[in-house]
Amino acid sequence: MAIANSLAFLLYLCCTALLIRRFVQRDQPASVSLLPVGILTVLALIFHGADIFMTMRDGWVLNLFTTLSIVAWLMALAALIWGAKTPNAPPGIIIYPIVALSLILKTSLPYEEVKSLVNPALEWHILLSLAAYSLFALAAIQAIVLAVQEQQLKQRHLAGLIRKLPPLQSMETTLFQLISSGFVLLSIGLIAGAFFIDDIFTQHLAHKTLLSLIAWCVFAIILWQRWRNGLRGKSAIKWTLIGFVFLLLAYFGSRFVLEYIIK
Repeated sequence: MAIANSLAFLLYLCCTALLIRRFVQRDQPASVSLLPVGILTVLALIFHGADIFMTMRDGWVLNLFTTLSIVAWLMALAALIWGAKTPNAPPGIIIYPIVALSLILKTSLPYEEVKSLVNPALEWHILLSLAAYSLFALAAIQAIVLAVQEQQLKQRHLAGLIRKLPPLQSMETTLFQLISSGFVLLSIGLIAGAFFIDDIFTQHLAHKTLLSLIAWCVFAIILWQRWRNGLRGKSAIKWTLIGFVFLLLAYFGSRFVLEYIIK
């Protein structure tokens, strides 16, 4: 397990280095280095997946950092697919270092032992929820990059990073595509999770459920305002980050409190 984790960590860093090198070389064709990066990313995903599998081979034991590792794996997979569509501004430059950091946290920090899942059907609820979290995390990163891009364009700093990014409108379109996909998965995940709640307080789900519902409402309003009034710019960025913070607190915040503060 430690070997797979270490190999995945090194491969993610190699991918990041190659992407940064290609990004800095402005006149280099977009197709150059795409194949090596793709191969290294696939290998990293395989070793990362093996690490997750070995962690949960005796049952779904979802402590804070194991869950973070699963979300990071899903983010890396999405970055691989997303990067194939935007070779000039690959998201892996930002996402792969974050994923590598999650692997370090998983092995270096102490964690609380938690019980494995009793009901196997609950796995679908968890997978849907974690997939939604990963998409909203990507949306939050996209919103931050979009905010920087918008600020730089206003100041007419069009060189370097900004010059290589897709047009502002394309960046906003991608943002709302991520939000829409995450919203669908989150909605299904919340509905599926409702079937497994026996006692919301005994199961320590009150805060998680409330915060998840608040996040769901925020993203619902964002999509409604986008459809009705063409929401964009600073308002879209601000509310995307607010919704993500609620979602972050809903699971990782509550897990941190349960595992490290209330023992």
